[in-house]
Amino acid sequence: MRTLTGVAASSGASVAPAWLYAAADFEMPQGEVDDRGAEVEKLREAVEAVGRALEEKAALASGELAEVLDAQAMMARDPELADSAERAIQDQGTPAAKAISDAGESYAEILAASESQYMAARAEDIRDVCKRIARRAVGAPETSVADLSKPSIIVATELPPADVASLDPELVQGIATQEGSRTSHTAIVARALRIPAVVAVKGLKAAASKNVPIAVDGDEGQIHIEPDDDTKKRLEGKAAAKAARREELKARVPEGLAATKDGHRVEVGANIGAVAELEAALEEGAEGVGLLRTELLYIGHAKAPDEDEQRDVYGTMTELLGDRRLVVRTFDFGADKPVPFLDIDAEENPALGVRGIRLARLHPDLITTQLRAIVRTAVGGRRVGVMAPMVATAEEADWFVEQVEAAGGREAGVEVGAMVEVPAAVLVAGDLAERLDFLSIGTNDLTQYLHAADRQQGALSYLQDPFSPALLRAVQRICFEAHDQAWVGVCGEAAGDPAWALIAVGLGVTELSVGSDSLLEVRVALAEATLDDCRTAAEEAVGAPDPAAARRVAAGLLA
Repeated sequence: MRTLTGVAASSGASVAPAWLYAAADFEMPQGEVDDRGAEVEKLREAVEAVGRALEEKAALASGELAEVLDAQAMMARDPELADSAERAIQDQGTPAAKAISDAGESYAEILAASESQYMAARAEDIRDVCKRIARRAVGAPETSVADLSKPSIIVATELPPADVASLDPELVQGIATQEGSRTSHTAIVARALRIPAVVAVKGLKAAASKNVPIAVDGDEGQIHIEPDDDTKKRLEGKAAAKAARREELKARVPEGLAATKDGHRVEVGANIGAVAELEAALEEGAEGVGLLRTELLYIGHAKAPDEDEQRDVYGTMTELLGDRRLVVRTFDFGADKPVPFLDIDAEENPALGVRGIRLARLHPDLITTQLRAIVRTAVGGRRVGVMAPMVATAEEADWFVEQVEAAGGREAGVEVGAMVEVPAAVLVAGDLAERLDFLSIGTNDLTQYLHAADRQQGALSYLQDPFSPALLRAVQRICFEAHDQAWVGVCGEAAGDPAWALIAVGLGVTELSVGSDSLLEVRVALAEATLDDCRTAAEEAVGAPDPAAARRVAAGLLA
């Protein structure tokens, strides 16, 4: 048995023969074309054909996969991308296939340079779409995946979503790729379909052979080539235990709205970035959306989405939610998350730079368009909230409220809030609460800023513990300052830890927004503890000298 380590991308475990995926290759044309007009027409035909093919695949797919394919179809038809390629043909005589590849690479390089893994992962989406257009332009055949005929583990350098759509999901037991990241679309689709997946596995293609047994451990991020009997039994047992745990939680979740054992109401919503993620969250019992990340609407596009495009997405979500609340976070990109349509200067420390509300104030046209789309979504009585990221001062909160009101938000009943993710916002939480309807604590960024410790630095991971005294005391202060003025929620990853969630409720948090895979755990934990239990434990945890001591206190609530 040989074990390779990568990045855990989708939870679960499976054992099956390897099925090797290889993208069809083709020769990229060089030189200068004779008939530039004909070459432009060839490009346009290829763009239309690929866009149509992706839309057809999307129509046959469902959930996250359908949404990803729709997004790729939009990329294929992006007018700015096509214009860039056409100029290269007209001005330089560049062959259509090379022109579209070069144009796509220019946009991909911008995204790949991002410090955000999610943004960087979109670079491969653009490259894949442009490669499909280029292949079509030269008449090269598409990659064939028709010979997958038995349950298998898909092994690939990278697996484009469009090719995932051609696979029989009943036969895909797991996915292992040599490239990619946890935020690649392959990983996102795998999680939505509950297929175990490990990505960024160095040496995978050289180690794997066709039909050789492979074990995928999507929790530990490991691939076992020709696993021994003990490994097979262990992973099969893990998969069975996970399925049994889910059924147990479903049986323990009380009917009705989430609340503590003694009836104290706590709303439990979901963190999402797309419609398919909302669908998955609703299946798990989400009572709303506490954080809609809107960056997906902007990533990979040569121009910003217009008001109607955004309204369509938000409207689809409110239709699914019915009378449940949708909280939208306005765009949060900057030098660390660049987008092709903004010329953002590089920064030495982008995490502390022009991003979130700071960028919005420099580009009022972008925030106005987004807010108008959000307000239109609320018309008709839908429950909608909007919050700004990276708010640090009361003056910024005032400015944001003014923008929402100018877009018609107050008349439409839109709640206005702010992310609390920088220490300054903690210290002026009372001032913010006077001006806003709610505060949502982003524990991921707040933890790193409180400790001046980059969360991407593995050596500093001990300073990222959500049970740290500094973070717990910050949450306590925010709840105290906002009491009777604004409701307080948590949308960071910490809220998905059932023990931490109970401490937060004891400190005064009334809304928790978590990933869909944590919804059942959190709802069950709430239902089996009283508010007094939570308050008593919270008081002790806040006074703990270190994270380990606070964690022990919290664990007692789950005993």
